[in-house]
Amino acid sequence: MRSVRLVARNVRTTLVEQWRPVVMPTLALWVMAAAVSTTLLHPFDVIEYKQYAHAALQAPLFHHFPLEYPAPALALFLLPLLLPLSYPWAFAVLVGIALIVLVTSYEGTGLPGWNTRAVGRLIIYLALGSVMVVAGRYDIFATVAAFLSLRAAKRDRWAAAWTWSSVGFVLKLFPAAFWPVFLIAEWRRYGRFPIRRLGWMAGSVVVIAGVPALFNHAAALNVLHYYLHRPTEDGSLPAGLSVLLDWHGTNWVATFHSVNVVSSITGKLSIGFELAGVGACVWVWWAQIRGRLPLEAACLATLTFVMLGSKVLSAQYLIWLMPLWSLYRLRVTWLLAAAANLIVFPYVVSAEGFGYLPGHAFAVGLTLTFFARDVLIGVGTIALLRTLLISREPAPEHTGAVVTA
Repeated sequence: MRSVRLVARNVRTTLVEQWRPVVMPTLALWVMAAAVSTTLLHPFDVIEYKQYAHAALQAPLFHHFPLEYPAPALALFLLPLLLPLSYPWAFAVLVGIALIVLVTSYEGTGLPGWNTRAVGRLIIYLALGSVMVVAGRYDIFATVAAFLSLRAAKRDRWAAAWTWSSVGFVLKLFPAAFWPVFLIAEWRRYGRFPIRRLGWMAGSVVVIAGVPALFNHAAALNVLHYYLHRPTEDGSLPAGLSVLLDWHGTNWVATFHSVNVVSSITGKLSIGFELAGVGACVWVWWAQIRGRLPLEAACLATLTFVMLGSKVLSAQYLIWLMPLWSLYRLRVTWLLAAAANLIVFPYVVSAEGFGYLPGHAFAVGLTLTFFARDVLIGVGTIALLRTLLISREPAPEHTGAVVTA
């Protein structure tokens, strides 16, 4: 009994000691993000979430679903209506809760306690590159689900890992990038292919299409149609490369709630990058099968190559990567990529609405800065993979915050 009390006291002491370096910086980040989102940037996306929520509550009930987001995300858009605050501030409060859950999910090198160094790195990345969007987009919720799925997988809790990844998938799709990695990891762990997990994947897809189909069958594939029909966004690699290769033939159009690049070669470049992204993912999975990449690195690399191969790479997408970046020492390339992401800040502040289109010179500069950001993300990830493949380290580095290239 005495030993139990002693352990409980040690746990309580450890948590109190770590509260300040973990939770307090997170709250400071949240205050900045909430203030920027609700007062300075005029949260276009949050207002759109509010419109979707009110539209869903109109008769016929739950007949209107988001065009660009998975239908189950509507449940998240409805939650702020339950709080006695204006919608942007209510949404920001929910973001703050998600941030606390995320930072307290980092495991320390010795239990009990949290990994304060990893949390510190996460705060640095978010403050540098995403403070202007973290409280103005709902990406953080899917990011938390994705990170919890990775943590469960590391603990060999595969049912929880697939559950959390499915939750993230029905909210924002991108956690599906973890599924091949989880299949391989579970296969290697138990020596047999986890066929039953294919049912989890199919069930998640059914939820995305089936939920809206129950109320309005025309909205079942909204998110797929939206992605297939939208042009190449200015933040993507094919957009930047098309500017470099066809400077005078490139045009910018404000459609699909973003600034997009159109030229005679942009479409072909987008297809090329998508194929290259698939090829890079296959290489990562092969390296994982051979035991040359740990679970965390395979998840990070797969998600990175999916993002870089996509024709859409918005500023808020870096939120997806930052919790995984934080598992490793600070890298110059990722810090510079986060800094480059800030270029969206003056554009959003100066924008008068989604119909706003910047001047040609500014559009070129914006697109090329995003291109540099994407290249830095890729270089940093490849450098990390090269290090892991050479050293065959079994796990990320948690021992310090030394900046590496």
